[in-house]
Amino acid sequence: MKTHSEYKIFDAHCDTMTRLMENGGHLAENKYNLDTKRMELYGEYTQIFACCTEPKHSAVSMERFERMTEFMREQYFGSVTPMISIEGADMIKSVNDVDRLKNLGVRCIALTWNHSNQLAGGADSPDHGLTALGKRVIRRMNELDIILDVSHLNDRSFYDASSVNTGKLIATHSNSRYVCSHRRNLTDDMFRLIRDSGGCAGLNLYPPFLTDKPRCSSSDVISHVSHWLELGGENCIGLGTDLDGTDDILPEDIHGAEDIYILLDKLSAEFGREITDKISYKNMRSVFGE
Repeated sequence: MKTHSEYKIFDAHCDTMTRLMENGGHLAENKYNLDTKRMELYGEYTQIFACCTEPKHSAVSMERFERMTEFMREQYFGSVTPMISIEGADMIKSVNDVDRLKNLGVRCIALTWNHSNQLAGGADSPDHGLTALGKRVIRRMNELDIILDVSHLNDRSFYDASSVNTGKLIATHSNSRYVCSHRRNLTDDMFRLIRDSGGCAGLNLYPPFLTDKPRCSSSDVISHVSHWLELGGENCIGLGTDLDGTDDILPEDIHGAEDIYILLDKLSAEFGREITDKISYKNMRSVFGE
């Protein structure tokens, strides 16, 4: 397999660890979208592994997260730098749970998945806003330097949360709603708020978030990058591929981590290597710290 050592990657979101835990397999090498063998094809790779909570997991969400942290300890990462995030914080019943998650290594938290919970409204529940507990949780996250991930919030909760949050905002895996009008994508105003907070938006490779057309390739990412650059986003665009979180529905020319270089080659040809390096790893690294 061809190496791509000329590129470094910081990917803010994948569901691989959750998928392996639920279905079996090992991170070292597997049949899914991402594994250590393929990540080590690149010069450097930092990967944030999300623990996703769907409604069916709500009652046991903390136990499930703790099981995932134990599962991660058993994996082989090689030269890859792993980090961990929460996608759907149903396990947070009190502010004390934020401290518990911090102690378990969590670096960023998305309050909801697509459903609403005791904290905020998810993308599929447009009428629900941030709750009183959600406000207290965000304030504690700010104190503990846990970054707020807004990717799955509905519009009302996004603005509620951004008005409370005093730290960086990050959308780990969301694209431009101007380019592709999906509710999971960011409006221009949302993107500006993320930009002005010193945060970052991670480009998602799920085709329905990239284009309304029946066919999708990595070239469709270019339109989202171009639009965000017009909004002054050079320092706040990154990668949030959502690998293993898309039901294996990906752009036609990308089958997994081994093909991310195809997108980076296209970004380099379109925008130059300096901007490509910012998108591929520098901007996200800046958000989370060296």
